[in-house]
Amino acid sequence: MDSRTTIAIPIAIIEAIGEIAIGVFMRVRKFIVAALSSVGEMLRICFEVFVLFPKAIKTPSLIIKQAMELCVSSIPLIFVTSIFIGMISAVSAKYQFRNMVPLKYLGTSVTKLTLLELGPVLTGLVMSGRIGSSIAAQIASMKEKEEVDAYTVLGLDPLRFLAAPRILVSMVTMPVLIILGCFLAVIGAWAVSVSGLGVTSYTFLSGTRLFFSNYDIFVCLVKSVVFGLLISLLGYYHGIHSAGGAKGVGEATMKSVVSSSVMILMFDFLIAFLLLF
Repeated sequence: MDSRTTIAIPIAIIEAIGEIAIGVFMRVRKFIVAALSSVGEMLRICFEVFVLFPKAIKTPSLIIKQAMELCVSSIPLIFVTSIFIGMISAVSAKYQFRNMVPLKYLGTSVTKLTLLELGPVLTGLVMSGRIGSSIAAQIASMKEKEEVDAYTVLGLDPLRFLAAPRILVSMVTMPVLIILGCFLAVIGAWAVSVSGLGVTSYTFLSGTRLFFSNYDIFVCLVKSVVFGLLISLLGYYHGIHSAGGAKGVGEATMKSVVSSSVMILMFDFLIAFLLLF
């Protein structure tokens, strides 16, 4: 092997590494540009929808219809999930308090944890699969059937008649659902504590009042409104950008649930950092 061949081998390796690095850089750049573009468009939709809220209120039939579909039909699911959330939190707290913390703090820990974290976050994650997927599937199906284009041809703003009612209802009803879920979770924790953990009703209920603060409810409501906005906005966004027939409807639904779940966790940390730090 002569000297020229020996020199050519390292150069070829360097060129291959360079091509791979350039390819990775271009993919990362494309992903970042697409993400920033999506965020910008969602912010535009959010701003325009906020402006259209007064007009959306003038069509109460749409508001009532969406409230029935998104809120009332979700109550049985909230009932089941919240009861078990409370029961699980009580059992976990009792296990961790064993021989270390008095049981009078069991109700305190369950109430605090439910109001600040478990109630809003888990209910939001469940509703992202219930409400977000429903909105994405509805809008994607309407786009596939060219119903969205029909709105535009008839001079009707899709944001006013399709996005604004759903987002408004989601922002208003999500706090109601989450507060209901927190209440049911505490009831579930009380029931399992009294019936299976050897804690009296007086001990548990006195613990719930021990460090109770109205500020906890305020934080819970802030998270509820933000989560409702995220779930409905992302559902509409992925639905209106669907393509490819039935496959596109399924992909829009999947993207809506995944993105809503991730954003709920991100904004949960952000709100907790701003309001509880």
